[in-house]
Amino acid sequence: MGQAIADAVTLCFDEAGQGEPLVLLHGSNADRRQFGSFLPLLGDGIRALAPDQRDSPDSPCEPRPYAMEDHARDLAAFLTKRGIERAHVFGASYGGAVAMTFALLFPDRVQSLILGATASERARFHAPDLSAIRDDDPAAVRRFMLAAVVTPDAIDDEPDLVAELDSILLIRESGAFARRAAAIDGHDVTDRLNRITAPTLVLCGDHDPIAHADEARQMAAAIPGARFELLPESRHGITLQYRERTARLIRDFVFAHSQGARA
Repeated sequence: MGQAIADAVTLCFDEAGQGEPLVLLHGSNADRRQFGSFLPLLGDGIRALAPDQRDSPDSPCEPRPYAMEDHARDLAAFLTKRGIERAHVFGASYGGAVAMTFALLFPDRVQSLILGATASERARFHAPDLSAIRDDDPAAVRRFMLAAVVTPDAIDDEPDLVAELDSILLIRESGAFARRAAAIDGHDVTDRLNRITAPTLVLCGDHDPIAHADEARQMAAAIPGARFELLPESRHGITLQYRERTARLIRDFVFAHSQGARA
């Protein structure tokens, strides 16, 4: 674990490998540890960096409101601290909202953009408001997340995967939860997708109950030149269940759009 001081927060991060810089942005109910078992799958030739976002347990911030644009500025500062001018950027779910916001605010710093299990606006995330039950019934939050992230047979037959999910799932304290919820509530870049200039890959599970495949396909169609990949059998946890397939798609896209490939 390392630390990089951004303008408003010190972000902890994990890093692995050398080569093409690839930043991985975690989901709403997770932190950088979402990618603990995913980073090694990216293989040689990739410098993978998984930073926390604001209000993660190891990366607290001042208790004041923030927006997706603040997450994007945090990422820009993080990359600068790590000596990276341009990076490939992958965001999953909430992290995908951060990634597309970053691509719009800092287009010259994005070598390629990979959006996984995400949506261009809050209204297209089909997840219930968990704030009413998160404190009184965290077990209900766990049940919802398990059913959304992996397939029913995995819940029944893959105890190691379920244990990994339990270790990743975060029930943040109420203030942090509320600030992150407010940030995603303000997320809407649908009318600006056509301004994204980076080569873009959109990934979505065909059984994702949170980020629907038909809407992900529409999002890809709105981004100039974007490629869409439907992931058979997958739900929302595309970096967890069937992770090898997702890692291979990301790796291939990164190398197809590396600095050398585009020169």
